[in-house]
Amino acid sequence: MSSSEDDDIPLKDLAKGKRSRPKDDDSSEAEFDDEASDEPATEEDIDDFIVEDEEGDDDEDGDYDSDDSDDVLLSELKSPTKKKAAKKPAAKSKATKKKATPKKKATTAKTKKPAATKKTASKPAAAASSSYVSASTELYANCDKGKLIQSLLARWWYVYTWPEPSTIPSSTPKGYDALDGFPGVYICTLGENVGKFKDCRDPKTAPSFKNLSKKTSEELRDDLLKAIDKQMAALIKAEGEGTKTEKDLKDLQKWATKLNCSKADKDAVKVLKAAKLTV
Repeated sequence: MSSSEDDDIPLKDLAKGKRSRPKDDDSSEAEFDDEASDEPATEEDIDDFIVEDEEGDDDEDGDYDSDDSDDVLLSELKSPTKKKAAKKPAAKSKATKKKATPKKKATTAKTKKPAATKKTASKPAAAASSSYVSASTELYANCDKGKLIQSLLARWWYVYTWPEPSTIPSSTPKGYDALDGFPGVYICTLGENVGKFKDCRDPKTAPSFKNLSKKTSEELRDDLLKAIDKQMAALIKAEGEGTKTEKDLKDLQKWATKLNCSKADKDAVKVLKAAKLTV
C-alpha cells in the first residue's frame, strides 16, 4: 500500500489492525504450537484464552467507541499544520515594514532644519548694509564737492607732503621697529607693549576726508589740477603717451576746469542738511 493511500485510512480501521496482529505467526509462536500440538486442549484452557483476549479487547475498544474522531482521515489531520506554517512568513513581512517606515521620517526631518537657518541669517546682513549713512557717502554720491574730495584722496601725495619731516622722530624709538612706507609709524617689539603701534604723525594735517571737507571747492579744485599734472607726467615717463589712464586723467582735468565751485559749495551744504549730518 502506498503512502498516499495510508493517509485515507480512518482511525478506527487502524485500531482494528492492532487487534488482528496476534493472529500473525511468529517464529516463537510456531515453536510453541508445535510443542503443544501433541497434547489435547481442554475446555478450561480454551476458556482462559478467550477471556484474556476479551479483556484486552475491552480495554482497547473502550477508548474508541465514544470518540467520533475515528472517522477522521489522516490526510485531514495533516492539513492544519501546513496552514499554520504558511502564516508565519506573513507576520515577519509586516514586522519588517513597520521597522522601515520610521527611517524615512527621520531623514525628512533633518533636511528641513538647514533651510530655516539660511533665511534668517541673510535678512540682518541686508538691513545693516542699507541702513548705513555717513557724510562721506552722501557727499560722494550727491554733489560735485564730494567728487572733488574723492578724486583728490586718490592722488594726494602728488600735492601734499605728509607727515612733515619736522613732526616725526629723527631716529627710531627704543624697543620699536619702523614700518616701511609709513614714515612716523612704529611697532613695538620689546617690553609689555609688544605688537602695538606708535603713530607720531599729526592727524590735524592728514589728507583725510574730514580735513579736506573743511576746504572750499575752489581750493580742492586747484589742488586736484596740480595732482593731475604731476600724475600724467609720471605716467608718460613710465608707460609713454596714449594710454587709457592718460585719457581718463584728461577727462577728469577737463571736468574740474569747468566746475562752478561756488555752486558746488552750496550743494554740499544742502546735501548734509537734508541728511541731518555735519562734518
